[in-house]
This record gives sequence, structure tokens and C-alpha cells, in this order.
Amino acid sequence: MRLPITVHRARLGKHSYRVIRPRPTPPNVVLSQCSTAASEYDIRLDARAAHRIGVAWLLAARSPRSLVHIPLRNSRSPASARCEPECFRREECPHSTAERPLDLLLLHHSLRFRPSRWKEVRSRLDDGRPETAELPAGDAPEFGSEPFEFHWIKRYSLRQHVHAETLLLTGNAPLFRELSTYFLDIAENGPGSHSWNPRKHYCNEIRWPEIGRYDQEIHIVYDERWSGTDIKC
Repeated sequence: MRLPITVHRARLGKHSYRVIRPRPTPPNVVLSQCSTAASEYDIRLDARAAHRIGVAWLLAARSPRSLVHIPLRNSRSPASARCEPECFRREECPHSTAERPLDLLLLHHSLRFRPSRWKEVRSRLDDGRPETAELPAGDAPEFGSEPFEFHWIKRYSLRQHVHAETLLLTGNAPLFRELSTYFLDIAENGPGSHSWNPRKHYCNEIRWPEIGRYDQEIHIVYDERWSGTDIKC
């Protein structure tokens, strides 16, 4: 798998940071924080964007000393994502409208990076150097049938912070590799899903608990026409 990237560097005091961005930023994708539930996030994207973001998660797994940044906060979806009961398979649904667009930043626990540093690091990034990341196809695990919260959360922790209009997700290599499948699955199976299941949209959910907070979740929705009109729950 190949992913064109731009490698940026920034210095903050005695610390130097390496920031990787997909090149160009994947089109047709928006990440938003739900206005009615601060612990819920929506990603609406098409198949091409899902594949590129999935590969970016694999790159994050192989880059423990780098920050992988996908700048999405200026993206806009023509229609707001809505959460429906059948998507979450539960009795209640907030019917939340996602209104706060965010960037995505993936980083390893070992960096001990403070989220409050991100805004200044981002402002100090240089123009960057274009490169191409080469990733073995075997890096991507098969998409499992066991839900993420039962299969992985007991072994690997995921931490999230929102700072400077960015969702920062902190984990480790096995976790990032596993979560890449949630995007790669949508890239492979999202197209054509409307023909065999016209009454529901195609989506995946990442859910994880955090101490002292409500459970966190990211709802990843495939949107073929990028109009929202094909999303029928």
C-alpha cells in the first residue's frame, strides 16, 4: 500500500516534533463532534477517503515517534449526520446533529505528548517535504466480527482529547492497526451496500470507555454521493 504524505517538522523549546499528513488531504470527508453529546463524534466519508484514512491509521501504527495529522476542520458536509436507533442498536438515540468540525491527530502513548501543546506545534510547522510511505499489505488485519469494545479495549487503552479544533487519539501500534479496519471495511464494502440494504446506511462504530467520563464513540458513516440523501435509516 502506498500513501503520498508530507512530512513537517516543528520545534517547541527543546523539543522537536515530526508531523505526517496525507497528501493531499482526503476529499469528501468530515469529522464532527455532536452538538448534543460531547463524547460522540461522527465521520462521514466516501470510499476513497475511507481507504486513505485507513492507511493513515496503519502509518500511525508504524510511526511511534511521529504525529499523524489529518486536517479536516475546514471540510463541510452538505448534510449533517444524524444518529438513528438502528445504527446504534439501542432503544434511545440523541438524534444529534454534528456541528463542530474537527481535525484528527493520531499519536502514541510513548510520546507523552500534552494535548495543550498541539496548537503551538501546529502553528510552527514548516512547509514540509513530500514523500511516499510504503506499507506492506499484511499490515492490515482482517476485519473481525467481534465488537471492538469487547475484543480490544481490555488489552489496549485509547485516550481522546479535543484541543485546538482537533480530536487527538492516543494509543499504540496494535490498537491503530486494528482500528484501521473500521475504515478499510467501509472502503471495501460501503460501495454497493445500498443495493442490498436500501433502508439502512453502511457504518461502523468505535466505542470505548474512559475513567470519569461517559463512554466515547465514533460513528463512521459511508456516504456514496456525498449529499446525505442516500442515508436512509
